[in-house]
Amino acid sequence: MSASFPPPQPRGIDFSLPTCGETQCNGHGTCVIRPGGGADLVCECELGYRGEFCEDTVNGALSLPLTLSVLGVIIGVLILAFIVAKMRQKQKKRNRKLLAEKHGYNIAV
Repeated sequence: MSASFPPPQPRGIDFSLPTCGETQCNGHGTCVIRPGGGADLVCECELGYRGEFCEDTVNGALSLPLTLSVLGVIIGVLILAFIVAKMRQKQKKRNRKLLAEKHGYNIAV
């Protein structure tokens, strides 16, 4: 019987530790050497993220105005529907009253 052993891993590298991109770049980028050289690492953000540590989303600045705009449209549509319903109610009442007068009914409307 031959035993199956996991493949050997290079000494000194622990692959279970988080990478620089996961820790420094919030998991939304990779660490690269600063342009122009130096010992500092900077984040190169993935598409859709920005900031020194890839902490901001590109569309994050749009979320509040977009939410308010959608809410404004919904409220506007509700107000318009309420006004139309009231106008139709008054029109139906007026039509019933005219019909009753035309046929000589004595109906309180």
